[in-house]
Amino acid sequence: MQAPFVARGYAIALFIHILGVVALFAGFSMQQRAGSRLRSATTHEEARRWTEMLGMSRSMVPSGVVMLLVTGGYLAYLLGGSQPAAWISTAMVTALLIGIVAVAVTNRGFGAIARAVSAGAGPLSGEAARRIGSATTWSALAATNGAALGTLWLMTAKPGTLESIIAVVLPAAIGAIVGARLGRAAPAAASRPTLASGPTIDN
Repeated sequence: MQAPFVARGYAIALFIHILGVVALFAGFSMQQRAGSRLRSATTHEEARRWTEMLGMSRSMVPSGVVMLLVTGGYLAYLLGGSQPAAWISTAMVTALLIGIVAVAVTNRGFGAIARAVSAGAGPLSGEAARRIGSATTWSALAATNGAALGTLWLMTAKPGTLESIIAVVLPAAIGAIVGARLGRAAPAAASRPTLASGPTIDN
C-alpha cells in the first residue's frame, strides 16, 4: 500500500507544481503585455484599461510561487531526502525571492500606478506619468521574470552549484537592466512636466 500511496502523492504534487509554473508565467506574460501598452499610454483613460489588467494579474505570480514552493519541497524530499541537489536548493530560494519581490516591489508599484491613473482624466498628470515610468517597478518585474526563466533551466539541465547560481543571477540581472531602461524610456515618463524656465532678457 505504501508504494502506490507515494506514487499517487508524487503525481498530485507534480501536477500542482506544473500548475504553479503555468500561473507564474501566465502572470508574467499578462504583466509584460499590459506594461508595454501602459508605458505607451498618453491619457488616463487609455492607461486605466491596462492598469485594470495589471490588477487582475497581481495574485498570479505570488500564488504560482506558493504552489511551486509547497510542491517543490515535497518533491525534493521524495527525490533527495533531507539533502536536495544544488539545483533544487537554488530553485527553491529563487522562487521564494521571486515571490517576495513580486509582493513587496512589483505589486506595490502596480498599486501606486493604478491609484495615480484613476485619479484623473484626459492627458496623463505628472504624478501618473512618474508612476508609470518608475524604473523600480519595471526593473523588478523583468528581473523576477528573468530569474523564473533561469529556474526552468535548472529543472531541465539539473546543473551543479556554480552553474545553478549563474543560471538565475544572469537573466535576473539582464532583466533588471532592461526593465529599468524600458521604464525610463516610456513615453509616459518622457511626458512628465518640467519646471518652466524663467523669461530670458536680451541684452
